[in-house]
Amino acid sequence: MKHLILSADNTPSLYLVPEDVTNNLDKHLKKFWEWMQTNPNAEKYRIDCGNFISICYNESDFIQYLNTWIFPDQPAQLIEAFDEYMDIPEKYKHIQWFNF
Repeated sequence: MKHLILSADNTPSLYLVPEDVTNNLDKHLKKFWEWMQTNPNAEKYRIDCGNFISICYNESDFIQYLNTWIFPDQPAQLIEAFDEYMDIPEKYKHIQWFNF
């Protein structure tokens, strides 16, 4: 398990995730995006806007996806939610950060 900081244009949070997630974050993000668009279990995230479908989600939805569908035996955990958007404590500045 490794640390990963995630946010969705809001205050970032520190998670402990399976190492494969941090080592292959682009791959997992791509699979998550595909799942959001096509999987019946992700239908609640899709909003019909008339001429197009919008997908609304945040970092906790990505964590839930990982815990439910990809790594149910190694669930990711929220370690700490930070107070402000850009205010990551110095001791965590070296940790990979992804903003949705």
